[in-house]
Amino acid sequence: MSALAQALAATVAISLISFVGVVFAFSKRWTERTEMLLLSFAAGVLLSTVFLELLPEAIERAAGDGRVFAAALVAMIAFFFLERLLHGFHVHEEGRAIASRYMIVIGDGVHNFVDGVVIAASFLAGPGIGLATTLAVIAHEIPQEIADYGILVRSKLSPRRALAVNFASGLTAVVGTLACFHFRSLVEPNIGWFLTATAGMFIYVAASDLIPELHKPEHRHRWVYTAPFLLGIALMAALTAFVGNGHAGGS
Repeated sequence: MSALAQALAATVAISLISFVGVVFAFSKRWTERTEMLLLSFAAGVLLSTVFLELLPEAIERAAGDGRVFAAALVAMIAFFFLERLLHGFHVHEEGRAIASRYMIVIGDGVHNFVDGVVIAASFLAGPGIGLATTLAVIAHEIPQEIADYGILVRSKLSPRRALAVNFASGLTAVVGTLACFHFRSLVEPNIGWFLTATAGMFIYVAASDLIPELHKPEHRHRWVYTAPFLLGIALMAALTAFVGNGHAGGS
């Protein structure tokens, strides 16, 4: 399967995550504790993907040129200002007005487009890097999409239309993937920079959104959330070892 086909399959799968909201919409099992467990797992997956997969591969692709780390810094700064610009689009409080519906769609569309570019660049680096990046994106997308679905329903959309709107915004990931491959001749020679930019994005999401949420004093039994965090790290460490052994065996 070509890198384009792999990247498209990954982004379509991520777009389909937008339907996960309906699973919990009519379930009494979804609780704040469940959300915190998922956020903890996502934080572990994101950080381990950065340090075990993306940065080592970026250094190798850049032939040891440490200047590629500047891309991580630029990505973190860009996401800081993007979050300021789109502030409130993923806030989970009830009582959002109808305007929040449009902000959710715009915010998700931009976010998912970037995810598509990130995944495409990762698959251009190799299937193992692409798989690790896809898993990292999935890990933090699930709780976010559930929350977004809830906001859309509270903004007076029917459950069916909320799912359709959420899915449509998710499809911008496919657009991002196609755009990245369209400019492949520019992306591939600079893949190390794209990988470190991806790392910067993941660090920002984990450090500014996920981990602070886990440390909030209002959450009871916060120590419980340590296990999913470590599980996420262990999962990505095992995947890295498996992919590494696969490469070694094939060489």
